[in-house]
Amino acid sequence: MGGMRVVRIILIGFTALVLLYLIMPTFVIVPLSFSNKSYLSFPPPGWSFKWYTRLSERIEYPLALYNSLRVGIPVSILATIFGTLAALGVVRGTSKLGKPLSPLIMAPLMLPQIILAIGTFPVMAKLGILGTRMAVIIGHTVICIPLVFITVTASLRMYRPTIEIAAMTLGANWWQTFWYVTFPVIRLGVFVGAILSFTFSFDELIIALFLSLPTTRTLPLLLWEELRYSMTPIIAAATTLVLCLSAVLLLTAGILQRKASKTMGKSQ
Repeated sequence: MGGMRVVRIILIGFTALVLLYLIMPTFVIVPLSFSNKSYLSFPPPGWSFKWYTRLSERIEYPLALYNSLRVGIPVSILATIFGTLAALGVVRGTSKLGKPLSPLIMAPLMLPQIILAIGTFPVMAKLGILGTRMAVIIGHTVICIPLVFITVTASLRMYRPTIEIAAMTLGANWWQTFWYVTFPVIRLGVFVGAILSFTFSFDELIIALFLSLPTTRTLPLLLWEELRYSMTPIIAAATTLVLCLSAVLLLTAGILQRKASKTMGKSQ
């Protein structure tokens, strides 16, 4: 028992160091946003809130944030619907094609985004929607569907389908069975997938770079453009706000996922 405890402590410590190594470079941006200089310098020679004030005075950033929200919310809804349907088809479907289809559903998440962007570009041009918000929504939805598929599939596999069979045996149709039996059990997994989809869409750059125009550019795309022409701490201030929003959403997803695991454990 003592040896296992030592191994566990070592693994926890190693994991903490790896996470710290991955996270620390990101959070270097936070102190940079409070610099009193007009250039990026770490550590900051002085402290000031002026870059947050200037951020609020520039119309480009609220407009880009608005575009990101107008893309992220529909992407979250569409990816949740299609990802949930895909998970139900694979886990609860009777077809033998369920398992072979799983890698295809996961493919957009595993392929480099630059490849997806290059492949999506001529399709959107052919449809005549290149440069529109709809093009970005479609591109992001393709990548976000696997995120919902993963979380909903995990939720479906944590309980037996006998309760669904019992509901249908008692006269419930497929919609009643899903809404009153299946969905209450998997809803936390669905919500986690929706949050992850929104977070991914909100932070995505490559596909937005290929499919957006200046009038439809998202916040990450605006930050990328600003980095090309000016390296002022206003970029760090905007990035800090994005990090805070992403951290809150991911923390919420983690809490919901943990709650779902505890709920499933008690039910079994």
